[in-house]
Amino acid sequence: MSGFLQSLPRIGSYRSLPYAVSSLAITVPVAPFAFAVAVAFPADSRIRAVIALLALAVLMGLLGLLGPVRRLSIGLANALLGTGLPAPARRPDAGSRLRSGLWLALHTAASGVLLTGLAFLGIMLFVPLAWPTGGQARITFFRNDVPLGVWTIPFGLAMVFLALVLAAAATIGFRVGATTLLGPSAAELSAAAEQRAAVLAQRNRLARELHDSIGHTLTTSTIQAAAAAELVEADPAQVRRALGTIEEASRSALEDLDHVLGLLREEPAAKEPTRTLAEVDVLAVRAREAGLDVRLTVTGPVAALPAAVSREGYRIVQEGLTNALRHAGPGEVDVRVEAGPDRLAIAVVNALPGERPRTGRHGLAGLAERVEALRGELDAGPDDGRWRLSATIPLRAGA
Repeated sequence: MSGFLQSLPRIGSYRSLPYAVSSLAITVPVAPFAFAVAVAFPADSRIRAVIALLALAVLMGLLGLLGPVRRLSIGLANALLGTGLPAPARRPDAGSRLRSGLWLALHTAASGVLLTGLAFLGIMLFVPLAWPTGGQARITFFRNDVPLGVWTIPFGLAMVFLALVLAAAATIGFRVGATTLLGPSAAELSAAAEQRAAVLAQRNRLARELHDSIGHTLTTSTIQAAAAAELVEADPAQVRRALGTIEEASRSALEDLDHVLGLLREEPAAKEPTRTLAEVDVLAVRAREAGLDVRLTVTGPVAALPAAVSREGYRIVQEGLTNALRHAGPGEVDVRVEAGPDRLAIAVVNALPGERPRTGRHGLAGLAERVEALRGELDAGPDDGRWRLSATIPLRAGA
């Protein structure tokens, strides 16, 4: 109770006033229809008034079923009550529409009660004003003839206090009601969670693309540039070949980067680069030019692999060669790609890196996600004195 009383002086406690006025403003185009319904009934004025109020509540409830009105109600609650409700779904379900209609009807009724009560308390403030002016000595109060006196001063203060309490309590009630009836339904929360999961999955995929493509290019280009700097005078022809490799790798990385940035901006991007195992020999050539002794063995109908499997297979080989360059240094690397009738098997074997870390956790985690998404298996670790990165991806269900 003390906390409630302490909140009375705060301006935010009286947000119910503009919110109630906004509710009555919405009833303006609907009220004539409610009065028309009441006039159609042969009854006295009091019964017609009740019928008009009931008809108004029903019409406001029906109006709240509309999607634009639901969005308007949520916007008003956020702006005038500070509720912070999320934006409604573009296509709300039936339950959300019904709750929205119920809230609009209750909001309208509660606003009428609030403003009527405040108007009554405002009229009561004239009681203490009548005594000091000396205009009259007595006042009719609830059909009783009451003499005016000093009691009117605390009476007026009590009316002010009651008005503040009523406005603050109405604000709390409006906030609770708006949060309960205008908040997202379970289906909307589930849809929002699925959308967030899809966005996170997309971001992870883009991060993998950048890591694989840009990381491979930077590693290759760095090694090529270092070699070119040492041979710039002794072997100009080799330097030109190194610069050509850097140019080609950079152009390929720029295509990947342009595609990823287009997705991040949510704008029509260029056609997604399609790098498949049909181009695995290009990876081998670039790795050889960077100093690796790559022995590439490709067996089976690689060109006939499903597009998704072939793309991920290319990235696996690319990551394996990049890690060999980065951590093991120049040396022999065996790359085997075997496309069988039921599965695709890839193995990249190179010298152990010694004391240096074998691979960054992001690269290996990204490969694991790629392979897992295709229901495959990934293994990385020492094997008979060398480092082996192997992946097996099934090509058919149950394989």
